[in-house]
Amino acid sequence: MRILHVAESVKGGCGTYLNQVVRAQLAGSSVSDVRVVVPEAHALQIPDIPWDRRALFTGGSRSVASFAALWKVTARKVEAFTPDCIHLHSTFAGAIGRIGFAFRSARPPIVYCAHGWSFDMAGSPARRTAMAFAERLLSHACETVVAISDYERRRGIAAGIAEDRIVSVLNGMADIPPPPLPRTGGVRKLLFIGRLDRQKGIDLLLQAVDGLADRVELHIVGSAVVGDQTPIVDDRPGVTLLGWCDEASIREQLAWADCVVVPSRWEGFGLVAVEAMRAGRAVVATDVGGLPEVVAHGRTGWLVPPEDPTALRAQILSVTDEMLATAGAAGRRRYLERFTIERTIEGLDRVYRAAIAARRVVPAYA
Repeated sequence: MRILHVAESVKGGCGTYLNQVVRAQLAGSSVSDVRVVVPEAHALQIPDIPWDRRALFTGGSRSVASFAALWKVTARKVEAFTPDCIHLHSTFAGAIGRIGFAFRSARPPIVYCAHGWSFDMAGSPARRTAMAFAERLLSHACETVVAISDYERRRGIAAGIAEDRIVSVLNGMADIPPPPLPRTGGVRKLLFIGRLDRQKGIDLLLQAVDGLADRVELHIVGSAVVGDQTPIVDDRPGVTLLGWCDEASIREQLAWADCVVVPSRWEGFGLVAVEAMRAGRAVVATDVGGLPEVVAHGRTGWLVPPEDPTALRAQILSVTDEMLATAGAAGRRRYLERFTIERTIEGLDRVYRAAIAARRVVPAYA
């Protein structure tokens, strides 16, 4: 199979997902060749995808010019690469790709993954209703919709997407040896990894640890992606802002930490929680979206109510070194059982083959 991945943005979780999936597809035997269409501005977010497999478009911002460039490069790459299947990632690439190919008499099969529904995001009821309607309508312009969690699949069906058009393929990551647990005792070492925007709840975490510099040290990996939403962390005792980090640096931070905090307001899946569990680190997360499918409350970590910094603070302060070590070990086992990249690739292979079979005739391009 020849697969073309198309993404409007590869910062954050979508970039981690694409980097992991394409790397595994290139190393495997079921996919013969892979290409990706991604914004030039985000090219460094997918370090493991060879440059000769990339088609870059000028953009990375949500503007008419950027969307036009995305479609232009995608259309050209389809004709040049002749993929057996197109895999569209996230809302805008999903909309542009499906609308664009809807006006062509022949097209390859299309698989679409929202990576978190737009109608689950904060916004007015009218906006969320409109986004749900758009997702329902556009689901007819592709062969399959991939949900990254069972929660996301249920939400898609509730929005009107036909059950036989949407399948769950859980996110996964390639395994690496977990680092040893840090020395216990003293100040609790917390790690946050993610975008510094409202969805990821970094403001809630900052409220939760305010005034705890003598008991908690917090490292923050990430920067703002959507608008100027970076919270002010300068001169906050016990808080260190590290900015965006590569995989090697993130592994160093995971080795330093004894707990990873995921305080999201909404979340389709929660790949950071899997990353923490892979490293044998306990997770404190909010009980929203797909996170309860990742974090087993009381076993691999703890779930707290969303939008509740007081509850988050109480949970952080209540865990002991022994509890963290036990939860980290259980999380490592859960990762190996459910969230390896091999399981994700197997699921995607089944989706691609079913999409190709459903399309029946894949057009040949000059």
